[in-house]
Amino acid sequence: MSKQAIIPFVISGLAVAVLTPLLLSTDYGPVAWWNAAGTEMRWRAAIGIAVGLFAALGLLATATAARKAEAALGQPAGGIMSLPRLILAPRRVVEPRLPEDVIATLEGMVGLAPVKREVNALIARLEVEQRRRAEGLPVSAISQHMIFTGPPGVGKTEVARAIGEIFRALEVLRRGHLVEVDRAGLVAGYVGQTAAKTLEKCQEALDGILFIDEAYTLAGGGGGNDFGKEAIDTLLKFMEDHRDRIIVIVAGYTNDMRRFIDTNPGLAGRFTKTIEFPPYSPKDLCEILKRMAARQHFALPDGFEAALTPWLAQRARAEDWSNAREMRTLLEKAREAQAARVAVHGGDLSRLEIVDLLRATGEDA
Repeated sequence: MSKQAIIPFVISGLAVAVLTPLLLSTDYGPVAWWNAAGTEMRWRAAIGIAVGLFAALGLLATATAARKAEAALGQPAGGIMSLPRLILAPRRVVEPRLPEDVIATLEGMVGLAPVKREVNALIARLEVEQRRRAEGLPVSAISQHMIFTGPPGVGKTEVARAIGEIFRALEVLRRGHLVEVDRAGLVAGYVGQTAAKTLEKCQEALDGILFIDEAYTLAGGGGGNDFGKEAIDTLLKFMEDHRDRIIVIVAGYTNDMRRFIDTNPGLAGRFTKTIEFPPYSPKDLCEILKRMAARQHFALPDGFEAALTPWLAQRARAEDWSNAREMRTLLEKAREAQAARVAVHGGDLSRLEIVDLLRATGEDA
């Protein structure tokens, strides 16, 4: 029995042990009051108890219906302890988006043309498989697990989340949610703890997608105290035991991921689909920066692309270059530069100037 189920029973047992003697005592408590009360008072009490029971049954029925509605739409169900939450603050039920809506979101992402082609091909295959099943034709089992390769900051997590939504809309997965982890989320420091930690994350991702970033770090260096292998073995067994209820996506640098897959024959057999994410071009990065600024209600000046392109081309050669994440940092620094400028000289609060962007890059205007 789970801890969540044991706690209510323990509390109920203690309450019964303490309250029963008080409730049944003929010298004091409800029994004594009932014996001393007149007929009218007894009727009032009986009516109050009946109203309370009907109210409790109504709340219980409401909570049960809410739980069934959440389960039908792939929302995680809680145990006994979740009843107060279902009654007083029910979770907002999120309707699954239509496949075409998710695809439109994916197509609206900046760049990533090769990735979009791969995902669209995957969607086409799934839709054909659905049609074959509907017509009673055989469908061969194909591994859905994937490898995302490429540098950081190129939208791997966002694409994984979109794939989860698509798989939910196509009824490949019941929930399609994304659980994102890295080595620290799977590996513990003592024998036996890594398996439990990995299993917990796998259970959390059941009926959805488990996204393991920098998965190559699980391979470790082969030392005796490296528990990455234990995490991999636990992951592979869970994937085998729940092959139709979880999709695992591992991500990392291209060469590192190749070495990672080669460390275990079980990985090569299950991860047969690789999607390569190219780095963003300077044009793509300028568009990403423009969209980020617009979401924060800032406008960028005309010609900012020409001012930033030389810095982008040079900075992209650095080992710590992080593509779209770099644009987020650049925007934060540009906002700081704008605030310092406007505080002294005044100006449009919702506009970033080229001087702000250049100062954010460390260059003088």
